[in-house]
Amino acid sequence: MNLIGNAQSQSSKISIVLILFLCFLSSSCTRNSEENPANEAPNTFLWAWENREDLRFFNPDVFGVAFLAQSLFLEKNDVVLIPRRQPLKVSPETYLIAVTRIETRKAGNKPTLSAKQKDKLVSLLLKTAKLKKIKAIQLDFDVVKSERSFYRDVINDLRDRLPRKFDLTITALASWCTDDRWFGDLPINEAIPMLFQMGNDKIRIRKMLSNKTDWKEPLCRKSYGLALNEPFERGLISNRRRFYFKSGSWQKSDLQKIKR
Repeated sequence: MNLIGNAQSQSSKISIVLILFLCFLSSSCTRNSEENPANEAPNTFLWAWENREDLRFFNPDVFGVAFLAQSLFLEKNDVVLIPRRQPLKVSPETYLIAVTRIETRKAGNKPTLSAKQKDKLVSLLLKTAKLKKIKAIQLDFDVVKSERSFYRDVINDLRDRLPRKFDLTITALASWCTDDRWFGDLPINEAIPMLFQMGNDKIRIRKMLSNKTDWKEPLCRKSYGLALNEPFERGLISNRRRFYFKSGSWQKSDLQKIKR
């Protein structure tokens, strides 16, 4: 699910150190990941995308933050890095997930999906796990069928090299969680089904959930991905984790919208 829209092209040589500087500019981000076990993740997460965010007014006992750490574009035999450019401020106790958006260039820049490209992609993903206070990393990649084998290799390699204390999650198109179950054997902790911007699947998925039919893929049965501008109430199982997306910066007034 494309949550960020079109990013401006930048040099692949931009250092990931910029992410550390911009994303953790606040002195509140100083604790190590060992201080809060992964199983203490809250049931509600805010997706903090490419906006200037000050989320210190959200109660860290109730809300976690899954923030865009970087965007990676696959083109030809290279991986172009677009680091986070906006500051993020959170309370010291906030449970943080580092999210990477992955996209493939089209037309004349179509990626080779080579072993070299996979290795560079995995290396950049591993760097997000070194950010302070990170408890998990999340991949957001709307792969088409021809890219799935490559994505599988990326996830398997990443899991092998990622410390076991980190959860590894992915976002998933809602269709992936029904009949198109292609990732059930991957070494991930969960897949978050996107219940917004569903296109042609919208009516079918809404009807399925309103009839209390659960996802066929077990990895999709832990959480929901929702958007504030697309209310989705019927058929959701109450004890599952919610990830909320909003276009623009989060405000205090959004608390009431989430509660409703």
